[in-house]
Amino acid sequence: MPLPYLATFGLDLGQSLIQGITGQSQVDAQNRANAIQDKYNLQSWQFGKKRLRADRKQEVKQWRLNQKNEETLGAWKDATNLQNWQQELKIQEFEFASQMKQYAKSEQIFKQQLTFNQMAQAAANEAEYRKLEDSMKELAFQNQDIVIRALQAEGAAAVKGQQGRSAEKGEQAEFAALGRNQAILAESLLSAKADTGAALRKIANDRFGADLAAEANRMLKPDRLPAPPKPLATPRAEFLKPRKLRKYDFGPRPPKSAMASSAGSWMGALGGVAKSAVGGIGAEWLKGT
Repeated sequence: MPLPYLATFGLDLGQSLIQGITGQSQVDAQNRANAIQDKYNLQSWQFGKKRLRADRKQEVKQWRLNQKNEETLGAWKDATNLQNWQQELKIQEFEFASQMKQYAKSEQIFKQQLTFNQMAQAAANEAEYRKLEDSMKELAFQNQDIVIRALQAEGAAAVKGQQGRSAEKGEQAEFAALGRNQAILAESLLSAKADTGAALRKIANDRFGADLAAEANRMLKPDRLPAPPKPLATPRAEFLKPRKLRKYDFGPRPPKSAMASSAGSWMGALGGVAKSAVGGIGAEWLKGT
């Protein structure tokens, strides 16, 4: 084989080797980059799974905390409502007891007033009866004086020795005066009794009016108010429990990148060398013919 051909073949062979080595380096670099990217994708996917699990765990904790807080708040409201209800019952019972004390005091005053009215009526009646008795005694004394004067007049006429018609006229005059005076006394007695009756009726009417006034001032018996309704239990809010994670929540596992091959680069380089060799051989064969 001539020297120029060998030089050309050697040059082509060197270029093909350089091209093959360069292609191999590029393939290796691409494969390393793909490997790094695959590792990053796998770690990102795994971290995403951990994050989802951590987020759900936190949501479950928050769900339980919300339930606990809701129960705590509801129990506090129930206790507060029950305490307020019991306090209302105590206040109501205290007010009722106070009203009953006032009612008992009113009843005591009412009974005392009736007793006083009765005693006042009895005293007033006794005073009227005493006044009537004094009037009757006075009239009795007056009647006794009238009778005594009539008897004295009759005795005086007998001592004077009056007889016959003049004596009879004298006796008639004395008896007539006695009758008139006794009639006047009787009328006075009836008038005194009538005044006493009227006074007794007025006293009875006054006592009736005083009893009515006492009844009007009498306090009505208080009624116990109906107890306030017992407080209802505070409703509790319901919270939706976070759902469990499924495989589709994590997404598919990232696939590995396809590894690049350097066979194509070396095949191209070898093809160039073969082409150069075939070309040189063909040229020498044409010269020989």
